[in-house]
Amino acid sequence: MTSRDQLVSAICELLPVVLKREVTGADAGTELLDALGLNSTTGLELVLELEERLGLEISVEDLGRDDFATVGSLAAYVAGHLLADA
Repeated sequence: MTSRDQLVSAICELLPVVLKREVTGADAGTELLDALGLNSTTGLELVLELEERLGLEISVEDLGRDDFATVGSLAAYVAGHLLADA
């Protein structure tokens, strides 16, 4: 099983790829929407990249704005909503 810390690291590594710019010093407390300007399109792209990188399937049906508040909140959502058959 993937730990929350592993998810935080993976999300931080993917942010520059998804946002197409340098992102330095990102951690679990980094605000995705306010500080980094993540939007619905880049948020979905981030989840898809995370699935591909980790070889996981993530249930995105209930993914809401609050889940994208910080890197940590997204990691917590992903950890709690991994599809069992992935």
